[in-house]
Amino acid sequence: MSSFLSVHNLTFQFESQSEPLFQNLNLHFTKGWTGLVGKNGSGKSTLAKIICGEIETEKGIVLGNESVTLLSQGTEIPADTLQEFLSDTNHEFGYWKNRLQVTIESIETYPSLSFGEKRRLLLAMVLSKQTGVLVLDEPTNHLDSYSANLIRDTILFYNGIGILISHDRDLLDGVVNSCVFLEKNFVSQRNGNYSMGKIEMDREKGERIHDWEIAKQERKKLDAELKRRRELAKLSHIHRSKKGLDLHDHDARHKINLARVSGKDGQAGRLKNQIETRTEHSQKREKEIGKTLPEKETIGIEWLPDPSKRNHLYLLDGDTLDLGFLQLRLEKNLDIQSHDRVSITGKNGAGKSTLLKYLANHMQKKGISTFYLPQEFSNEEVSQLYNEFQNLSDIKRAKVLSALHRLGSDPIRFAESESLSPGEGKKLYLSLHLDESFEVMLLDEPTNHLDLKSVEALEVSLGRFPKALLVVSHDRRFVETVTTREWVLENFRLHEKHLDRI
Repeated sequence: MSSFLSVHNLTFQFESQSEPLFQNLNLHFTKGWTGLVGKNGSGKSTLAKIICGEIETEKGIVLGNESVTLLSQGTEIPADTLQEFLSDTNHEFGYWKNRLQVTIESIETYPSLSFGEKRRLLLAMVLSKQTGVLVLDEPTNHLDSYSANLIRDTILFYNGIGILISHDRDLLDGVVNSCVFLEKNFVSQRNGNYSMGKIEMDREKGERIHDWEIAKQERKKLDAELKRRRELAKLSHIHRSKKGLDLHDHDARHKINLARVSGKDGQAGRLKNQIETRTEHSQKREKEIGKTLPEKETIGIEWLPDPSKRNHLYLLDGDTLDLGFLQLRLEKNLDIQSHDRVSITGKNGAGKSTLLKYLANHMQKKGISTFYLPQEFSNEEVSQLYNEFQNLSDIKRAKVLSALHRLGSDPIRFAESESLSPGEGKKLYLSLHLDESFEVMLLDEPTNHLDLKSVEALEVSLGRFPKALLVVSHDRRFVETVTTREWVLENFRLHEKHLDRI
């Protein structure tokens, strides 16, 4: 296995972008897990593909990537590849299969596996290859806590060079021993897990802002001094000029000649030139530090504050709840008040998304206005959202761009590229509906595909949300931050439990 992986002087730019995504990037990876952290569109997946050799760069090299595997976010496996692994008696596959509790025995049963079971199977397959470098792209996305914990505990046993792209803060804190933070015009690598690295990054951001403020003050002082020196040089030039002197004023002409011979006549000009040089250096330093400054962040969006006229919104009563193909037993009546914040949790396949859609439809039938965010958008739906955005008036488009910025996205991305990531599509959908009036918001896995900064921005936004909120989510920190009640689906029953707090 490789003992190191390094990126040297890497520069890369998409044709549609006005600035390089990476410029003279240098990184070094050793055995253990390193997290790649950054906003949607910051280049995490692109960097992973460059490391894996899937994208060529115009400048720079990658060393130590002779044996590398990338596990992307999908679950598709060619039938012949799956059959080959299932019939393989290799000890490695059996080892990882047992660790990840993969129980599939034949390819016929693959379609019936849950999303989490498919992801665990894929991970067992790539781990059994014993590649020197393993890149995982959002390995716990869409997964319930059971599968996410299994994956977290298992990848700790991988002894090669691991690169982890994830918005799962618990996973990053529990697995990685260093983090690469990708920011606009600034990339840094920090030892420790995500939380430790973030503290260090925030401290360094403060230092960069402080250094920039000092450079700006120094430049302003030099500007003022340069202005004064230019005025003195101008006066000096006027004083040493013989223009206008009487031809017979020999004393005045002698003094000017003496000043020229002694060099005193050029002193003001030389001082002016020295200050100009210092000012140029100061302006350059201020500009260079300014390029590394963190983007100004006013995070969080706000929806219309009009409150619901009803105190009580909805009631789930009776012994059972019929969801069509699924029936749930109710231990007791479950009500939703106008300011309730409810999370719906449970394993993959338990029926969380089905229940959320059921509630959205039945609320609308009862005249309760709702806003519903689906778990996924197809590529066609993302294109439709982008076209809707492009057809807005200038004023409305500016408002949407402002909201996107507050959700952690770079507005330039939406002007330069029609190919939006799933996370960008989700944020665009939220931003397009800010002016709508509704009584309850229903969100299905809202943190899926979002970068960490966007998750934090969404947490701030929902913390300000003044109406009823129902959320399906596997992100425990997110659930504990934005909700105060928890409904649990397990063993075909729906019940409420106390929401644990850390």
